[in-house]
Amino acid sequence: MGDVSASERAFALLTAALFPREFRARFGEDMRELFRDQSQAARSRGGAAGVVTLWLHTIPSLTRAALLERRDALRKRFAHAPTTTLSTTTAARCGAGSDTMLGTIASDLRFAGRMLRKSPVFTAVAVLTISLGSGAVTTIYSAMNALLFRPLPGTAEPARLVHVEPIAPDGGTSAASHTQYRYLRDGTRTLDGLAAWGRISLAVAANGEGASVYGNMVSANYFAVLGVRPLLGRFFLPEEDRTPLTHPVVVVSEAFWRSHLGADSGAVGRTVLVNGRPYTLIGVAPSGFRGIYVPMVTDAWVPLMMQHQLRPGAGGSPADLPAPLRLFARLKAGASEAAARRELEALGTAWAAEAGRAADYARSTLGVRVYRMTGLPDDANRALFGFAAVLFGAAALVLLIASVNVASMLSARAVARQREMAVRTALGAGRGRLVRQLLTEILLLFGMGAVGGVLLAMQATAALERLPLPSDPPVSLELSPDPRVLAFALLVSLLTGLLFGLAPALRGARTDVASLLRDGSAASGTRRRLAGNALIVGQLALSLVLLVAAGLLLRALGRGSRVDPGFDLSGVAVAPLNTESWGYDATRGREFYRALREQVAALPGVTAASYTMHLQLTMHHNGDEIQVDGAAAAHAPGGGDRPGVVPVWYAEVDADYFAAMRVPLLRGRDFAPTDDERAPGVAIVNETLARQLWPDGSALGRTFGFRGKRVTIIGIARDAKYHKLDEATPPFVYFPLAQLWEPKRTLLVRTSGDPRALGPAIQRAVHAIDPALPRPVVSTLREETSIVLLPQRVAAMVTGVLGGMGFLLAAVGLYGVIAYSVSRRMREIGIRVAIGARRSDVLGMVIGEGMRLAAVGVAIGVVLAAAAARLLASLLFDVSPLDAVTFSGVAVLFAAVALVASYLPARRAAAADPMAVIRAE
Repeated sequence: MGDVSASERAFALLTAALFPREFRARFGEDMRELFRDQSQAARSRGGAAGVVTLWLHTIPSLTRAALLERRDALRKRFAHAPTTTLSTTTAARCGAGSDTMLGTIASDLRFAGRMLRKSPVFTAVAVLTISLGSGAVTTIYSAMNALLFRPLPGTAEPARLVHVEPIAPDGGTSAASHTQYRYLRDGTRTLDGLAAWGRISLAVAANGEGASVYGNMVSANYFAVLGVRPLLGRFFLPEEDRTPLTHPVVVVSEAFWRSHLGADSGAVGRTVLVNGRPYTLIGVAPSGFRGIYVPMVTDAWVPLMMQHQLRPGAGGSPADLPAPLRLFARLKAGASEAAARRELEALGTAWAAEAGRAADYARSTLGVRVYRMTGLPDDANRALFGFAAVLFGAAALVLLIASVNVASMLSARAVARQREMAVRTALGAGRGRLVRQLLTEILLLFGMGAVGGVLLAMQATAALERLPLPSDPPVSLELSPDPRVLAFALLVSLLTGLLFGLAPALRGARTDVASLLRDGSAASGTRRRLAGNALIVGQLALSLVLLVAAGLLLRALGRGSRVDPGFDLSGVAVAPLNTESWGYDATRGREFYRALREQVAALPGVTAASYTMHLQLTMHHNGDEIQVDGAAAAHAPGGGDRPGVVPVWYAEVDADYFAAMRVPLLRGRDFAPTDDERAPGVAIVNETLARQLWPDGSALGRTFGFRGKRVTIIGIARDAKYHKLDEATPPFVYFPLAQLWEPKRTLLVRTSGDPRALGPAIQRAVHAIDPALPRPVVSTLREETSIVLLPQRVAAMVTGVLGGMGFLLAAVGLYGVIAYSVSRRMREIGIRVAIGARRSDVLGMVIGEGMRLAAVGVAIGVVLAAAAARLLASLLFDVSPLDAVTFSGVAVLFAAVALVASYLPARRAAAADPMAVIRAE
């Protein structure tokens, strides 16, 4: 027995003597292969003694298994009863002794892979099903990870980085001034560094080509606090943050360096034009680094002290640059966010007292918020997390449906393998050993599903990245899975496999041999049928929840697209412009805007051209207060210690704005070119403000105070939507752009033709005025305002896809359950038909079973959907969470599909020859 070949020959002779020929032909090779592995393992573990021990265990085990096989062969011969022989590949393996843990795991995995290869259709369908569910949750988690959890690219020790935000009275974020920032930076003891930054629009020209980019003005320690290292060159020095520089410097992103500088390493040290002025390019940021807020495309960084050159109209002095500045910091080792918050609040109060601003500071700042740095500010984090959590819940339902489907398949497979488990048990395999092997197969199955899910998530996140996101500043998403997402996908799939595979594994590993061998009994069949029915009811209910959510969101999207915004979205070209970023002062800027408007207005097909500071329905607005007196003060909502104060939203617009947007002027007149900075202050108000303050209809000619000057109302415009489609109409005021200087404007051009065709003509007009200017990006008003329905659009798309996947899985599952039930009842059906039952009776019986399952699933699903729909209330614009049309439509759809899924196996059963069925049984 010391020679392995001799052991194999002896094993072959023993099996030939013990087992029937049919059994040896089917399983002999597998048994010999496994015995060879066991012999080698026994020899490496215990030498000759180990091989002897193996034989002492194998001989009685094989004898018991052979007796069982010969008994069943006799039963089959004399009783003509069908029997399913088992692969004693597993039985032989059960005779092996213990192995090392790694060896056992490797052995289990090899055998699990072999068993799954023996059932390629089952394996392929199960892996595909798991991949769909795993891919759904992995896609949503990958997006959440990229936007909410992933550390900033290129930063060192990101866990110590925190945002520092002064809290405004309304709970939002307050800005910090330069002197306040320096006081906090120099006084802190809990922080390793405090940095400041602000937004700015820049025009960077390199190699004779200009480009409008989104930039940041930053303190010199900005990159050092983040722990970011340059790809090329260097970052800012401390002295470059103290006074305005004679020779200013700039850092650009790796993307800008590649696209505009040809990835030339020699570009560092060269001169580029920033807002029309020469700057020395000193460094290139590392690949993937886009600033503090990851989705925003940032391509250039300049020192804070260059603000006076880049924004000459911003005001302030070199000693105290104007707000807004945003702050972030690096905690010292061992310091907590709470300790930093307390210290910064105390320092802020001390700074205000020293500066003589204690009262103003107390009114404008409620405290300081310190929280871990992610790629978004806190308010955006919270809003996005809530939205993503809803989508993640929908994806989790798909994973649950897929897992239930696979659990049904595993249960059916366990039934098919009952004889295998019986013989393995007869050979001496314990329950724990059987459960371990079955769980290994199940976890391997779900692990392969996790890999498929990651591949699906890579494709899905790439599609999400291509979604158009109208925004200023520009937004670009990078959602692809990273190692954290891969670990999440694997963990979720394995946990799901353990949860949904444990019951089939335990059931398949029952050690009552007699029970296993007679498991075709009516009682066990009833239990299986009830378990299968429960699973399919659960699938139907969960998929109905998803489809109801998708239906509600689609209805909300449809309602939103039909809402009258109060202006005409069609036929308007839009081009954002900023003369400040081109180095223009106010005089040159005014002349440019005047000349551009004249040229564009003369284009063929153009009916109106104007400017506005901010587009309506782009998810942001300007708010301020006006002061009224006389009878209007009695209607002002301020009251108390602020009589006559009215909170309003406002916009600065140019002449012909109302014609370009087609906002009707109900009374009064439009702004005129003569309403400039030398003329008395004028304004146009909306119906809501006029009605609120002057309910007698006498608003025209009335005056109010705004920022220290008196303003006369010259017109009343129709109410419109200003911020969101579902807003309550606020009091709104339009002020003329000609009475103040704002370098940043948006050109609006209404045309009788296609507004997209105006893009090249507008760009040529800009180039004709100043060839050095970058070409503006031209879009349409409809595209720019589409962001107001972006959450509904994304949610409807995601839940629609997920709901469709869940619905398909549930429909296939229902068909499988009915088909399996029919196959188990073919003898009964044959007898029914033989004694006179009509085929229509058979059809009705089988279809009735499927429709009863569908009815229970729909009933439970409606209840669950009614509860889940309330979570979507904030997205359901003008649609009730209990919308009867949606609920009834989805229920009818489920009933129709259930009818088809039940009819197909019913027709096959009704068409069967009863005598042939009875003879086969």
